[in-house]
Amino acid sequence: MTNGLNTSSGTDIDNFMQPAAPHHVSKWTAVLLLVFVNILWGLSFPITKTINLQVDRHFDIVAEDSSSALRLTAAAWLILLRFTSAFLIFAIAFPQILRRARIAEWWAGIQIGVFFYIGLILQIIALATIPASRSGFLTSLVAVFTPVLTAVLLRVRPRWPVIVGVAVALLGVAVLTGLVVGSESGFSFAADAWQAWTPGDSLTTLGAVFFAGQIMLVDYHGKRLDAAALTPGMFVSTAVFALLTFLLANPLVTEASPSGWLALSIKPQFWLLILALSVFSSVVAFNLMNTYQHYVSASQAGIIYTLEPVFASIAAMILPGLLSAAIGVDYANERLVMPMFIGGGLIIVANLISLWPAPMKIDETTHQWVEEVDVPIVSHTESSENPPKQ
Repeated sequence: MTNGLNTSSGTDIDNFMQPAAPHHVSKWTAVLLLVFVNILWGLSFPITKTINLQVDRHFDIVAEDSSSALRLTAAAWLILLRFTSAFLIFAIAFPQILRRARIAEWWAGIQIGVFFYIGLILQIIALATIPASRSGFLTSLVAVFTPVLTAVLLRVRPRWPVIVGVAVALLGVAVLTGLVVGSESGFSFAADAWQAWTPGDSLTTLGAVFFAGQIMLVDYHGKRLDAAALTPGMFVSTAVFALLTFLLANPLVTEASPSGWLALSIKPQFWLLILALSVFSSVVAFNLMNTYQHYVSASQAGIIYTLEPVFASIAAMILPGLLSAAIGVDYANERLVMPMFIGGGLIIVANLISLWPAPMKIDETTHQWVEEVDVPIVSHTESSENPPKQ
């Protein structure tokens, strides 16, 4: 391993994409890189929606009428191809990181991959029946689940700016999904709030819980191991879980034959979308996430990731028309509506609040000034048994 930036490439982008283990950047550089990650993930929503439409057209089915087995098999097949390709591309592009990965990094990457895979497959199944923008905004509920799980499992209380940011983000998501409507007198639940909630919404929300677990694991392992080297294990485990799911679910599918998946996968238009997801939304995005997320707290990261649906909505207003012309599916551009505008604005405000500078403290290990991002939860009993040192 080197003791700084990779100097062999001679370019700044290589330095960011292939940092050595002890590489350090400022918090705000990490935040900007995580925002860029959100842009890449936002692009993946209309692309994944287009792939689902390709599957429906290939097997001559309607998404709402298709079986759960078909939707599960289609999602697993997509994930298998995406992350197998992503691992191969990663190994070719970043061999230094692959060689740095030890057993500890591989094991941590597998743990991250478990939570990520469950969240992703639920999200993809749901995308067959709900709009890309709606899926993105429901996924951003990870901002709510992350600090809750952090407090319950790790006994860490987020700072007040983070808690306020979570509340504002939750309101933004509620406005965007139509559960809450605004009026001159303020916000209130829509009359048809629960009728507007669909099974696809439930699957996506459940997926957000697992994405929160993924964020917590990246935060935990990223602070203790070579953060960039977590990516290979994550990619491999995600592909393996997808393969197992496909092999188990495919025999239950009645609408398609096993050879139909191979016939779909040799189409150039299909692989064009798979490679776009593999390169931009997987290799680049997750390498940056795993490398730089630990510079902020898990709760702050959860709120930063609420920008994902904002970019997903922007992409859904531009990409579908272009993809329809190139791929040959019927997918119209989504329109900017007032709930999207108001909800997206609230989510941006939530990010600004949650990233408010924290009080500084001396790190006991490095003896440097660092931000006090989270506060341990100490019970009355613990505080009496372990009084503070004088």
